[in-house]
Amino acid sequence: MSAVILQFPTNTAQRANGAGLAVAIAAKRMGYRPHHIARAAALARREVLDGHKSAARAVADMTRDLAHGARSHTPGAA
Repeated sequence: MSAVILQFPTNTAQRANGAGLAVAIAAKRMGYRPHHIARAAALARREVLDGHKSAARAVADMTRDLAHGARSHTPGAA
């Protein structure tokens, strides 16, 4: 008997959208501006859709990067 593994793109798209939303919420709470929030969310969403990272990994990596950027005291970071 052979097993067939089905891939459902809607589930991947839903996970990607969820990852983007989680990143957007985190970035907003960190005080980032709307255009930075949209870019971070889009990057996280794209990493999941392309299959480079799981949704959880994409959110964790992006929020880590955002937190690092928010901690630096350079002008224009947030």
